[in-house]
Amino acid sequence: MKNYKELNITDQFIFAKVMSNKNLCKAMLEKILNIKIRDIEYLDYEDTIQLAVDSKGIRLDIYVEDEAGTVFNLEMQTTNYSELPKRSRYYQGIIDLNMVEKGEPYDILKESYVIFICTFDLFGKNRSIYEFENLCVDDSNVRLKDGTHKMFLNTKGDKNGIDKELKALLNYFDGKEPDSKLTRQIDKKVAEARNNEKWRREYMSWQMEMNQKYRDGQKEGIAIGVKQATKSVNQLTKILLSEKRYEDLEKASSDSEYQKQLMKKYNIKIGRAS
Repeated sequence: MKNYKELNITDQFIFAKVMSNKNLCKAMLEKILNIKIRDIEYLDYEDTIQLAVDSKGIRLDIYVEDEAGTVFNLEMQTTNYSELPKRSRYYQGIIDLNMVEKGEPYDILKESYVIFICTFDLFGKNRSIYEFENLCVDDSNVRLKDGTHKMFLNTKGDKNGIDKELKALLNYFDGKEPDSKLTRQIDKKVAEARNNEKWRREYMSWQMEMNQKYRDGQKEGIAIGVKQATKSVNQLTKILLSEKRYEDLEKASSDSEYQKQLMKKYNIKIGRAS
């Protein structure tokens, strides 16, 4: 686990927090898509979208809509998973279903974009931008025009011929110094996010919960154990926050043995997978 002060724009937590700034998010979408957007509205991007109790829920990094009703889902990806194309398909389907209430006509579905910002070349063609729409197999000039778009940005790709501002953006996401107005604004917000004490505590609490779920959730059939473990971690987090023991909270989030010691000290039952 990274120390909170070491997080940068490619860490999903910081990315989501920085992109919660409407002006920055709108400007970035405009650069990526080369369009003008008058305004955007956030669509509960911090919530998990789950359509049924037994369905696979997803947590979208950034989920916004413009004045025309076009929906944009922005995701940061630093790990090269071969499943990303199918994940984009799943996200697209969930977003569509989230727009439509049972019994409503399909023509209410608006344009939607699923955009992955990748710090690797998923397709190995050295392109900076891979954009996909549904086309006819036998005649690529025939478009389905179903309003769906999937984009994979590659920070490592050939940037010749792309917009100067987008090039600066991709270089910044690739770890280079900000050298444009937008990237400098984003970098400033990253610095502000690192110094946000509320977000730091939120990150530590979230990371502790994720670590506990990972340790207790490696095998299937342990829903009860995960629930107990999460309850134990939440109880410890609440105590440490109330006592302003932030350093202990941060240490416990990365050191499972220290976490167990604190739970024992406060007589908290340690949840385990069964």
